Amino acid sequence: MKILKLVKNDKVICDYIEDASNFYTRFMGLMYRKSIPRDHGLLLTPCNEIHTFGMRFDIDTVAISKEGEVLFIDRAVKPNKVRKRVKGCHMVLELNSSVADELGIQVGDMLEFK
Repeated sequence: MKILKLVKNDKVICDYIEDASNFYTRFMGLMYRKSIPRDHGLLLTPCNEIHTFGMRFDIDTVAISKEGEVLFIDRAVKPNKVRKRVKGCHMVLELNSSVADELGIQVGDMLEFK
């Protein structure tokens, strides 16, 4: 699996983002994992809505446009939920609950994945 770095304002804010850009990795996502380390995330591409069925922990989801703009942040999403589709969303970043705030991610921010 390819590992990406999350960059905001030319600064790396997270060193370990799993690239889920094929059918299998998008389908599996974070299902059935007991947890992920606090400094890890998962980027689902292409993706414009998610569910948390089969998950065992709360997550933050960050809806991002094709250009990298943060469109919506859904914090502390519980397992077994379906989240709304976000207009213009091209990718979804999944992080541990409260990590989006810890990283300073806000709606309108421009993010890059390298």
